[in-house]
Amino acid sequence: MELRTISDIQSLQAQNGKLGKENLGQTEFMKLMLAQMQNQDPFKPVDNAEFLGQMAQFSTVSGISEINQSMASLADSLKSSQMLNAASLVDKTALVASPSAPFDGSTAIRGRVELPASTSGVQVEVVKSNGEVVRRMSLGPQAAGTVDYTWDGRDNGGNSVPAGEYQLKVSYFAGNQQEALENHIHAQITSVSLPSQGGSANIELKGLGQFQLSEVKSIS
Repeated sequence: MELRTISDIQSLQAQNGKLGKENLGQTEFMKLMLAQMQNQDPFKPVDNAEFLGQMAQFSTVSGISEINQSMASLADSLKSSQMLNAASLVDKTALVASPSAPFDGSTAIRGRVELPASTSGVQVEVVKSNGEVVRRMSLGPQAAGTVDYTWDGRDNGGNSVPAGEYQLKVSYFAGNQQEALENHIHAQITSVSLPSQGGSANIELKGLGQFQLSEVKSIS
């Protein structure tokens, strides 16, 4: 079989299973180019366009390989940077959506809601696991936007309640109706982890469990 072009040589190598296209490096390519030039029929030389096309094909493959290596290096660098940034979040406070919060018996619970419109009154109910309302707080008239509140761990009579999980139901008056609001809780970040396959980092919040970093509304 006469080998006149690089394609002929690559086809033969592929048939024999000796060298796959992905293994063709610059050194091998130059050897094949020289072999093609030395063995071509002087009466039927390889067309210049074909010759240039082969070089362009190799340049494209080589360029893609270099881009892949650069991207892999960049990904490793970004992951290291992300880990360092994530580590700096430990002990900071994150705000996440949660309908309940753990009370440790002494530390006040801080929450936040977003009002879609101005209202004549906002109300917060602290509810035990059995459905009993232990505290009802009125926040009064509020403008549209962010509304913060704090529960000091006391019931309606001013007595301290035992440690445990409590629901926090927040609502506002929209005309003659009372509408529920999504509740958010401030909690301490105790640890941060990065998924092995990429994606958003995960944070562990004291008393609330694990959340994705993308779920965090703010960090302070």
